[in-house]
Amino acid sequence: MVDILNLNNCTIRFGGLTAVDSLEAVVREHELVGLIGPNGAGKTTVFNIITGVYDPTEGDILFNGESIVKYKPYEVTHKGIARTFQNIRLCRSLTVKDNVRVSYNNSCKSKLFRSILQMKTYHDEEKSIENEILNLLEMFDLHVDADDYAINLPYGDQRKLEIVRALATKPKLLLLDEPAAGMNPSEKKELMSLIQKVKKEFNISILLVEHDMNVVMGICERIYVIDYGKKIAEGKPDEIQKNPKVIEAYLGEPAKK
Repeated sequence: MVDILNLNNCTIRFGGLTAVDSLEAVVREHELVGLIGPNGAGKTTVFNIITGVYDPTEGDILFNGESIVKYKPYEVTHKGIARTFQNIRLCRSLTVKDNVRVSYNNSCKSKLFRSILQMKTYHDEEKSIENEILNLLEMFDLHVDADDYAINLPYGDQRKLEIVRALATKPKLLLLDEPAAGMNPSEKKELMSLIQKVKKEFNISILLVEHDMNVVMGICERIYVIDYGKKIAEGKPDEIQKNPKVIEAYLGEPAKK
């Protein structure tokens, strides 16, 4: 399998605090990888480094073999990386459909001149985008709410809408930051199936940060574990579950022999 993302000796410091420490990690094409660790371990910071919110103090980030260090977040998106957030960041005063539409702004071919003159190419592109949006929403069972305001959606559907909006950018790598947070057990079960479906149907790689171990162990092919910003383990789910360092990090005491 070809590597799509490489974190090479990535470190970031904020003053005297080392938030991520010499992290080495790989995500391969069409792979679903988990990134876990106790609260404050640095997981979201890793996402922020990958997506250009922060520049690493040391190390390099390669996406499809190209360094993306110093890229702005919108440039990272153009390259093919999309993300969701721990805290829902929808435009709640916009409709469900318009929340997805904003993801098409950077890929629109019709320029201002064509838009003002309402040229045929502009209308054709708008119709094509409308169809794509509705198809995406239908895949997530959100099409019936397309014209409703995002703020009116149930919590679990707002989480799904964030994923739809990220997919609308046509990413090669999708970063999911605690997508199951706040969901009930049935919603989590549905989400697990949905994430696997997204990976298969969109033919993309996924890097998942999640605290719910049932979700992580149930769908991830490989898992990285970090603690205090440093990688302490990597492997398949069954290997991670038995790893003494992982057990100690989560329980605060050495694993019993």
